[in-house]
Amino acid sequence: MRVTITVPEETTAGFVVATDREPGDLVAAIRQRLPVPLAAAVAGLLGTPHLTLSCHPAGDSPWDLTEVAGASEDDAERARRASRHIGVTSVLPVGDLPSGPLLARATAKAIADSRCGVPVDLATGRTLAVTSFGRLDDFVLADDWLGTVLPPYRNSGRCTADEDDIDGCACVTLKTRGLRRFGLPELEIANVACPHDLAALNILRTTAQRLLPLGRHPGDHVLPGELMLTSTDFSAFWGNRDPMWDDGPIAVRLTDVGSNRLSIQPPAGFPGTLNEWLWDDLPPVLHELLTCEPDLTAPVN
Repeated sequence: MRVTITVPEETTAGFVVATDREPGDLVAAIRQRLPVPLAAAVAGLLGTPHLTLSCHPAGDSPWDLTEVAGASEDDAERARRASRHIGVTSVLPVGDLPSGPLLARATAKAIADSRCGVPVDLATGRTLAVTSFGRLDDFVLADDWLGTVLPPYRNSGRCTADEDDIDGCACVTLKTRGLRRFGLPELEIANVACPHDLAALNILRTTAQRLLPLGRHPGDHVLPGELMLTSTDFSAFWGNRDPMWDDGPIAVRLTDVGSNRLSIQPPAGFPGTLNEWLWDDLPPVLHELLTCEPDLTAPVN
């Protein structure tokens, strides 16, 4: 059974800087902190519908940051308690992806850096580190664009299934957050046993990367009954150029589960369960690699 993805004509990307400081001259702050090529690109969009700024007291803000999470709980708490919200919104044709989200995020980071604030990615609901701004052509999906993290292992101790039982539980459901700003449906994989959560996460990552190029082409895209994921797809997710497994491609089946979301399933011909597929049919690296430093010099996909 085939699935059709409909990519819209334009997409929206939004970020919020949570801060306790007065906004002041935001345009000057952005210009001072961004590298020259990024600053010039942002300056060309600011003040147009393609890149807008808005400031609100937290109590009157259109953005609810009370559920914000992040790698740093201190940053997440600062975002939740901040007295002011500065919004950065980009609306661009999908043909301009991924430059719109990239420029909006760089703008939010520059504002956060200048106002001692915390940048929040509204698509993922997570805080962002203010480390580097990169370059205009720097884009790697692994660089905090996907917004999917593993749950606490063994379901915070509530799962009592035997770790050696391939189908011992179905505790884990993983869902992407953030693909819609690239014109794509979100992805999910459900009913995964706790010991296979990393393999499931890496299948999710690889599938997202495989679909990413479609997001620059508006209209309907009919996917084959089974999507073939390659080592190149997994490498590209991290911005790597070298293959990350030696075996052939992995077939996955996508099913439409509504609300602009696709579910990942084993191929139709696999005789066992989802967890048996995750355990038996995937290259070892998908069970082993949790994180890898993105190569931000990789070409945009």
